[in-house]
Amino acid sequence: MNPSDIHGKKLIAVAGKDCFGKQFISTVNKEIADRNLMMIGININEEDFGFFINNLPQSKVEVTIFMPEYQKMAAEHFNQEGVVLMSIKHDDTLELITSSYVTPIDDIKLLELTQNIKG
Repeated sequence: MNPSDIHGKKLIAVAGKDCFGKQFISTVNKEIADRNLMMIGININEEDFGFFINNLPQSKVEVTIFMPEYQKMAAEHFNQEGVVLMSIKHDDTLELITSSYVTPIDDIKLLELTQNIKG
């Protein structure tokens, strides 16, 4: 991915322990490209998760989708019941999309989560 690939697009991060370069993210990018969206996988070590999530409001990333291994930790960080599936940045605040249970994330779920995001 070149910096020119993301210029002017809304950046969506998929945060997990092993997300970078995953085929299911590439598959979803083909489906959302015409909406001016770009999804990237970000590998986060458990010990770096706190740093990552604390910096979301200042990040270039506008939407973060949490893989199952971080959904409960995200909920704990944001003092939410259940789990956090996704955060969406609105100016200086984050809208949280939650669930009662840890949710597997695959290409179909990524498409579902991103269907109402506008580029």
